[in-house]
Amino acid sequence: MVYYCTSSDVGMRLGLNSAQRTQAASKLTLAIRRATIDIDQVFRDYGRNVPSKSIADTTLNGAVSAGATTITLTSSASFSTTGNGNVDGDSFSWTGKNTSNTNILTGVEGISADHADGVTVQAGEFAHVLREICADIAAAYYMEDEGTFQENSMRGGVLRERGTFNLTRLAHLGSVD
Repeated sequence: MVYYCTSSDVGMRLGLNSAQRTQAASKLTLAIRRATIDIDQVFRDYGRNVPSKSIADTTLNGAVSAGATTITLTSSASFSTTGNGNVDGDSFSWTGKNTSNTNILTGVEGISADHADGVTVQAGEFAHVLREICADIAAAYYMEDEGTFQENSMRGGVLRERGTFNLTRLAHLGSVD
């Protein structure tokens, strides 16, 4: 199953540090799985193909600096020769692949920040939007599960409302690439 976000994405929404994310890993993964299923179901409800079939992902094979014109991937087998994508949420486009090493995307434009080796790279124009939506919905699930005995769950409601609203708009558009 392809997940649309990571525990780091959800942890950022919740204000969790690295140690807290590690401690809550299984609960975060469960929330991410539930959010991913919700996203796929909303697209099916609109009679659309589920986005997971249109999004390719891999990781960086080496760090990338802001303004880079090439990106080296761990594997680019599922990336088209030209397209749009994002590095850890930073949107970019590319116009080709290196002829001697097809794991290098060339003609890259739009990298606005430095990115470390090993971060997620996704192909697909709306992949970063789905990542944000998934993080909102998964954070809401996590807060609901953890907040059963707490009185104030307003933040979780806001995250769910924002994620659901944006998901419905995206599914209605009918395109994720």
